[in-house]
Amino acid sequence: MMEYNNHFEKALDFINTYQELIDCHLVDFIIDELWDKCLPEKLKLELESIDMSDDIWTEDDAGPELSSLVQLTRSLSLESCPAVVRTDDLPKLLPRYFGEEQSNKFLCPKSELMNSKKSYEIEALGRILAEMALSTRSLVIDAGAGKAYLSTYLSEHFDIPVLAVDSSQVCHKGAIDRQEKIQKTKQSLEKVRYVVYELDDMTNYNKMVNANYPSWILKRNLILTGLHTCGMLVHSVIKAFLRTKDMNLLFVVPCCYHLANESLSGRLNFSKNARMLAQQSVERSKRDKRLSPSLFYRAVLQVVLHSMGHYNAKVGRGGPLNNFPDYAKWALSKIRVDNKMIPPAGVLQKIYQNHLHLEPKFRLFQMLRIYTSSVIEAAITLDKIIFLQNNTQCSKVAVVRLFDPTLSPRCYAIIATK
Repeated sequence: MMEYNNHFEKALDFINTYQELIDCHLVDFIIDELWDKCLPEKLKLELESIDMSDDIWTEDDAGPELSSLVQLTRSLSLESCPAVVRTDDLPKLLPRYFGEEQSNKFLCPKSELMNSKKSYEIEALGRILAEMALSTRSLVIDAGAGKAYLSTYLSEHFDIPVLAVDSSQVCHKGAIDRQEKIQKTKQSLEKVRYVVYELDDMTNYNKMVNANYPSWILKRNLILTGLHTCGMLVHSVIKAFLRTKDMNLLFVVPCCYHLANESLSGRLNFSKNARMLAQQSVERSKRDKRLSPSLFYRAVLQVVLHSMGHYNAKVGRGGPLNNFPDYAKWALSKIRVDNKMIPPAGVLQKIYQNHLHLEPKFRLFQMLRIYTSSVIEAAITLDKIIFLQNNTQCSKVAVVRLFDPTLSPRCYAIIATK
């Protein structure tokens, strides 16, 4: 579809225009004066004229420059892409995967032994996958299955054969333990097979199916799926789908964009900071209306670190957030600074107070970056779509809005059929 190509090109143009804002590292906000360095002059002047203590996510009183930027990011998100498919429209797009004889089976059975977010995701994806698998009499391969929540859901409620594959022995054991708990009150989940295997571009899924389902006759009757498939595994899954002739459907929900440093289309060359930013959620940020205090603490800590000659320190998460001195002492201890060299609490508090006037700008700056995240996510997703579209084996390719983004921020799935 040309709509995907056009949206992809516009997203790339936006990212190139705002590259400094997107590529910067938030911890350097103070020491590198990112407010002056990364923002267009008109936007910066407009933001400096408003009351920064107000709710920064309220757009009603936004000036023309901010309104224009927010509207542009919204228009370039996947939410605004005209070719993105809603789940209700899937039967029209892929009629052979939605047989009428199956329609009465899908009464949304409840998933078990998982948190509410995971349960919501499993039910939303599981019902659709089940109908597609039953309509085509297909075996489902759950790539990067983790604890096999999706696999056991499909088997338990719909009696679908599923091969759950994950590289982690810990996840494998967790999946087995979870199955045993379910089996205490339910019938046997004998149609699920669990495999520990390091998946890559050359994984032979046919061989894996033959080994675990020896009576299964391969005849273009495999569905390859993954729920929140991480980083480069998404690329491996896509390539395996194209290479394996017996796979008739790909249905994968990508996640962890920062772990993928390859562009399938060859058009992307994003920094790690940009890929990390793509993980942010505009919807959740607007709902929560706050940033973690650790973000500004970390920016002030960077001032302390540079003053002590530590220029590439990696602090990580988990520090105390009750006040800056405690946070700073925790961080300095974590990077093994001698206790005698750590400034006293009074000195650390004074450094913090000297920079506190920058916090409103800091919050606005991060808000702007979060708005751009939806455009980066669109480009990363469409990179995969363009790659699939350019392959002659694919008959249909689409992005599907699968989840409510306030409940599950990584809400878009990639579908391809042969």
